Amino acid sequence: MGCRSAWAAIVTSVCWLSPGAAAAQVLRLSLPDALARVPQRAPEVVLADSTVLEVQARRAGAGILLPTNPRLSLDVRPPFSGAGLGEVGYSAMLDATFDLGGAPSARLREVERDVELARAQRNIVYVGARLRVVAAYLGVQMAELRMAEARTSIELARRVLDVAEKRIDAGAASDFEQVSAQLELSKIEVAEQAALRERDEQLMALREVLDVAAEQALELSTAIESPGALPVLSRYVKEAQRNHPELIASQARLRSLQASRERLERETFPRLGLYAGVDAAPKSPAFGVLGVTGELPFAQRNQGPRAVVARATQSEHTRHELQERRIAREVTAAWTAHERRRAELDVLTRSALPAAQRAFELAEAGWRAGRFEWLRVALAARDLVQVRAQRVEALSALWTQRIVLAWARGGEVP
Repeated sequence: MGCRSAWAAIVTSVCWLSPGAAAAQVLRLSLPDALARVPQRAPEVVLADSTVLEVQARRAGAGILLPTNPRLSLDVRPPFSGAGLGEVGYSAMLDATFDLGGAPSARLREVERDVELARAQRNIVYVGARLRVVAAYLGVQMAELRMAEARTSIELARRVLDVAEKRIDAGAASDFEQVSAQLELSKIEVAEQAALRERDEQLMALREVLDVAAEQALELSTAIESPGALPVLSRYVKEAQRNHPELIASQARLRSLQASRERLERETFPRLGLYAGVDAAPKSPAFGVLGVTGELPFAQRNQGPRAVVARATQSEHTRHELQERRIAREVTAAWTAHERRRAELDVLTRSALPAAQRAFELAEAGWRAGRFEWLRVALAARDLVQVRAQRVEALSALWTQRIVLAWARGGEVP
């Protein structure tokens, strides 16, 4: 009985771990939940973390005072007179060179600045992954909104088609009206299928950025139809100047170049060395040797690298200033476009959509009462469908501008 229970447990576990079981378990994700998965799940972020660790590994040995290994020299001096082993001379010399001008500590600081730069570049990847999640998440939600609007419009188009068919049965219309109504219905059904395809593509994009299995079913729970108002433009410009990933990386690059310049300058200090040895020549007393060596700084070996770093620093300063002005323009443009889209969405929601809905209802009622022609009903239905589609597109464009502003403020979605 115990063995049978154990086998049942094993079979249950295997079924649970199978792809079909994974697909049966729906993963419910809010937008904050999806964003919380980015640091551990996004493939590009995981690889960027590995790159940071690679740069950190350069700390090992960076602060050693000995630029080269100590060197040991040995020699033997046999006499040519054919004397015995007791007349053989010998010498031994041990010398070591030291970096005493601060180069080792400068190399450590250079590594630390390079680690900061790697982290800043990792932050660019991280923010980009977050916004890919937001874009895919919103893409799924927008596609589902389009699907819902398409289903509502399909019901509307079927009502218009029903009206046309009743007019034909009553002998008050031609087949043209029925064919036109069927064409409008078919167009909306095509739009529904396009929205369904778009939703599937965006779901797969969300699985990709979060490294989720292709067969894993997802359910998104965050609503996007009522975005709140944004803070004033000046606040976004200031946040972009502090938190924009590209500006943070540029500042880290400047600090890295400064550390490289300092290290190269410290390496111009002459290296000093110590040597000690023993010398025993044939037929002479043995004596010891102790001395100091030093480089003569006549020809500096790193003039080229110092010139390259100086020029790179100037270029980075110029790039940083250009980026600041470009980012200020991008933030201003995105914020302004967002406010225009918000005003457009407000007009469509408050007045255009109710007016189009009311116009269709009046046209349909007037036709049923015999006061209006069928064409007026068809045109009112088409206007209603277009206004619904315009509202969804305005909402999608509004969120697109919010993603641009989120990039400027370091990945925080407004």
